[in-house]
Amino acid sequence: EKGGRREKASWNLGGRRDWAWFTPEVIAELARGTSERALRLLEAVQPPAGEMPVVLGPGTTGILLHEAIGHGFEADFNRKNISIYSTLLGQKVAEPFVTIIDDATLPGLTGSLNVDDEGVAGQKTVLIEKGVLRNYLHDRISARHYKVEPTGNGRRQSYQHPPMPRMRTTYLLPGPAEPEEVIRAVPRGIYVAEVGNGQVEIGEGDFAFYVNQGYLIENGKLTAPIKDVNIMGNGPKMLKNVTMVANDLKFSRSGSGQCSKNGQNVPVSFGLPTVLVNSLTVGGVKA
Repeated sequence: EKGGRREKASWNLGGRRDWAWFTPEVIAELARGTSERALRLLEAVQPPAGEMPVVLGPGTTGILLHEAIGHGFEADFNRKNISIYSTLLGQKVAEPFVTIIDDATLPGLTGSLNVDDEGVAGQKTVLIEKGVLRNYLHDRISARHYKVEPTGNGRRQSYQHPPMPRMRTTYLLPGPAEPEEVIRAVPRGIYVAEVGNGQVEIGEGDFAFYVNQGYLIENGKLTAPIKDVNIMGNGPKMLKNVTMVANDLKFSRSGSGQCSKNGQNVPVSFGLPTVLVNSLTVGGVKA
């Protein structure tokens, strides 16, 4: 609390780990990180509203990749012609510096698994390779339909549920730029450090997400922290509007990443380097 203004924040850490991971250092980091987030909000302002460049910071902003784009690669949505990507296999859907992976083999992440719920070994699947859509995410049923091998994405919440194609750890490969270079390229926009709750229309990929932590970008520099902000757009269009990708890939360190689909929740992870999206709608204060 400061000057009668009160703010709160939350943060969590976790993963696919054993009890040895829970150390006093981790607990101290969690307490410190949560406090810093709340204190930052005491100085936060609302940004101007409108269409503008948005820089997505590394790590947890990868939830946008998961929600607004990744679901469109799940083969059941494509088999039923629900996904916008259902007719685009083998076609260019992004710039050549964009490669997107779904991976079950990364140690310590909640989205990692040894085998899926149909007995298929966890593996790494290239979804978009240098801008071209190469693969969907398959369970055994969709793999049979498309006459391909299953990709180890047949997952279910429990024995009471049927398996279906689900993501594991979805991420964008790092690019050639430095993070500071990406920020310097923006004369006026916002930097999104963390996002919270959101809504996604899976078929077309329209989305809206609340920005938990972020900053104004003015003349290529981070300035004031921001609050009470939503970013809105369309996942496939956002993918085409990615104009710079930095070399600082990070993965979400949250242990609470859960994806819901058809009433089933499964643990997932996601990652992202610093990315410049040329234009998204920012809900802030009217100028």
